[in-house]
Amino acid sequence: MRSAGATLRLYRNGVNHSQWNPNRPLSGCIWDLISLPALYRPAESVKEALILGFGAGTVAAQLRELLAPERVVGLDIDPMHLSIADGFFDCAEGCELIAADAVEWANECQEEGRFDYILDDLYGEENGIPVRCTPMDAQWCHRLAELLRPGGILVFNLIEPRKVPHLPPFKDAKLKKRFPHSIQFKMEGYENRIVAFSEQPFDESCFKEHLRRICKQYPRCYGVAKRYVQS
Repeated sequence: MRSAGATLRLYRNGVNHSQWNPNRPLSGCIWDLISLPALYRPAESVKEALILGFGAGTVAAQLRELLAPERVVGLDIDPMHLSIADGFFDCAEGCELIAADAVEWANECQEEGRFDYILDDLYGEENGIPVRCTPMDAQWCHRLAELLRPGGILVFNLIEPRKVPHLPPFKDAKLKKRFPHSIQFKMEGYENRIVAFSEQPFDESCFKEHLRRICKQYPRCYGVAKRYVQS
């Protein structure tokens, strides 16, 4: 762990896995983009969230602070990450933290049609470089879709922009029918592309209203939206 003022950062093998400042829940960093798709929905509609690749809990902390879901389930294969999430990021209260292989857990999970927001952020690291932990194929995406409640949002964090057009929800006929609406975010200085899919349109007016509310409550968030590039 490293700190800079009120900001806490988790580094593992040279890769920054999580960052959080309770005084600035939208900090203008890459993790904001992962949470942004949920802001296109009324707060009360995001009741249960599933985070696959929990890290130390930045996205969970953002969702809890900005939308207050009733339940957040977080999985990470590295128990150390979850220990840090508990000890430094205060994620034990309000989150169900599970140290497990996310693919195995998802395939065995009985909570079909339960979650309003599902994040796939399944990366490890090798020689300081993020490495995808499981194939992002149609079978996997169908399984995630089965866990998603009708009207929910399915979010992917990709570190290889060239792979975005090949995501199964853009290619697979059944997934295309299930998820006719998508939105993408990127940020200067990062290769990451955040891609979200939904059955329902992403409500721009709802998003802007959330940003106004957040900036009023947390003045240090003013101006961060200038860093978000939507496509």
